[in-house]
Amino acid sequence: MNCVYIFVTNDIPDPYLNSVVHCIKKGVNHIVFVQIEDERTRQIQLNLLKSNVSNLLKDLKSGFYRYYIGDNKDRLVPLDTEYNTNEFTKLKIQYSSWHESCLKDDTIWEIKRIKYLELRQYISSIHKKNKSAIIDVTSIKKVYIGDIFACCLLENFGNLCTFELVGKPNYDKPWKTLIHELEEGKDYQYANLVETLIFKDSAKAILIRTVPLLISILGTVLFVSLTLTAVFFFGFSSLFAQAVSIIGTVLGIISFFLIYFPIRGK
Repeated sequence: MNCVYIFVTNDIPDPYLNSVVHCIKKGVNHIVFVQIEDERTRQIQLNLLKSNVSNLLKDLKSGFYRYYIGDNKDRLVPLDTEYNTNEFTKLKIQYSSWHESCLKDDTIWEIKRIKYLELRQYISSIHKKNKSAIIDVTSIKKVYIGDIFACCLLENFGNLCTFELVGKPNYDKPWKTLIHELEEGKDYQYANLVETLIFKDSAKAILIRTVPLLISILGTVLFVSLTLTAVFFFGFSSLFAQAVSIIGTVLGIISFFLIYFPIRGK
């Protein structure tokens, strides 16, 4: 099952609708709205957000746009005055199809709250359950971006995405910033943030620093075991036992320096 975990901050449906529809078009049939429980973030009603996304799709398939914020909140705008007949008909057909996809029996909608300190554990569990799952951070508060990046790096999570507009959003006519107006690659990108060159280089650098340390620790454990075995069978005065002991001591010193003075990339 293709799944997207959309991290949310507020209950305004517009940005989430774009991500949801994009993912549905790509074959996703499991959508999870996730909010981080933390004192830095106002907790929202996740069920309300889910309803708002569904209702916005329903309004659009009927040819209306509904405001969910500001002085125009709850105002319905008839879109037949904004588009010509062909464009308006196409818009309604598109949203009817997308709304129908959202209501299919095999399309699963979930909501989830996670504690801030359990973020890495949660991302790890996502990766273990479904390595092709997507984490969407389009509308997450920026204060959490670094945390999510770090967790994805440590857990080797490869699908951290954002719905990114190429141009400026149209605040006067917000329906112009919805996905029916946008062409992928031209007007928006669904960018994978961990596919950038710098991120990949950073991941490799961490691997380069980590592997020698792990090898040295494992080597130390191995040689300590060999030393104890040699002493047991041959006695400490034997040349073999003394040689193994010296090698183990050297590896222990190397491990110490790798822990406190890790290898730095060039």
